[in-house]
Amino acid sequence: DLLERQSVQLAQQADELADRKVVEERLRIARELHDVVAHHVSVMGVQAAAARRVLDRNPEAAAAALGQVEESSRQAVGEMRGLLGTLRRTDRPTGGDPGAAATDDAAADRDRAPQPGVDQVAELVNAASRPGFTVTYQVVEDRPGALTEVPMPVGLSIYRTVQEALANVRRHSTAHAAGVVVRIDREGERRFVEAEVLDEGRPRSGTSGSGLGLLGMRERIASHGGTSEIGPRATGGYRVRVRFPLTSGS
Repeated sequence: DLLERQSVQLAQQADELADRKVVEERLRIARELHDVVAHHVSVMGVQAAAARRVLDRNPEAAAAALGQVEESSRQAVGEMRGLLGTLRRTDRPTGGDPGAAATDDAAADRDRAPQPGVDQVAELVNAASRPGFTVTYQVVEDRPGALTEVPMPVGLSIYRTVQEALANVRRHSTAHAAGVVVRIDREGERRFVEAEVLDEGRPRSGTSGSGLGLLGMRERIASHGGTSEIGPRATGGYRVRVRFPLTSGS
């Protein structure tokens, strides 16, 4: 009887842990979807507004802005399809026909695009620039090729942090420019990768956000043992700076 009760208890605990993992994964996907939608909708909005302003007097500039809207919408669909493919895998029950499960796995793999990483930050910065708002990008490496050594999960967090920070500048700041720096360096014997987004604008009235973006950013940072500095600068503007440790082998 004792063994049977212990067996039942262990099975229940295993089910609870599995359910908890599913919930945590869903929360992660929800944060990712928030960042994807917020960024791309923001880009499409400002580019569409730019196209409308110059449509009559500069059709070429309008066409370029509309091309950016098209590209951003395509990227958004691709990223959301990948995240929803992951969600389908998370939601799928473990029982059932193994052949059907294998088919679902293959379909999800086809739908799931690779997650963006630190290599795609340059594309992100390029997409964020527009007439009247310039974003610069700089990479600082402690040795040639160090950027390619950043682990994928950390690279994704760097990308999402820059994405969220730039979206917030566009939505909530009067800034006409922003600067993005990705830095790989050492502090004593410890190497780190750092992303910093700076602007010199003032808060725009009536644009307070939900806070979900900053919450997701801080959760990502904590999950990788990182640190952050997020808030107004003493000299004006706003700073988002995050730092992640790199292993000795990185």
